[in-house]
Amino acid sequence: MCWIFIYYIFQNYYKKSQENKVKEQKIIAGTASAKFETLKNQIDPHFLFNNLSSLSSLIMEDQHQAVKFVKELASVYRYLLQANDSDLTTLNREMSFIDNYFHLLKTRFGEGIILATDIEEKYDQFLLPPLTLQVLVENAVKHNSILPEKPLRIHFYTDEADNLV
Repeated sequence: MCWIFIYYIFQNYYKKSQENKVKEQKIIAGTASAKFETLKNQIDPHFLFNNLSSLSSLIMEDQHQAVKFVKELASVYRYLLQANDSDLTTLNREMSFIDNYFHLLKTRFGEGIILATDIEEKYDQFLLPPLTLQVLVENAVKHNSILPEKPLRIHFYTDEADNLV
């Protein structure tokens, strides 16, 4: 009877161990997939082409604004390069990046796009994967119409349940 009990405990332990290994492998695969998608987004030729086209127009129209645009573009690419070196970043850093990224979008789309943020300061040091919010903004831009008379509104905020929405 004692051996049966020991066998049952061992079998249960082994089964749980195998389940944990499968979960771990799924997490590793998900992380690798997310890193690959992030890398693809960082070097997206459309993003670079659109921003260089915007810059080209700005140079002819408003040199002061063109210089500001180049600084924002440099900040965006600096963050993209730094994001490769870390698995997590603070919400505060991610939102600073979104501000820089949004400036590029605002230059391109003008009054057709609006960004609002209502994030309490207590969340500034919360951690999340780098470029998480950029992917959300990029998808919003990609899958919606952007017109000055009907602007795309993107709103980041925190709710009572401590969620970032």
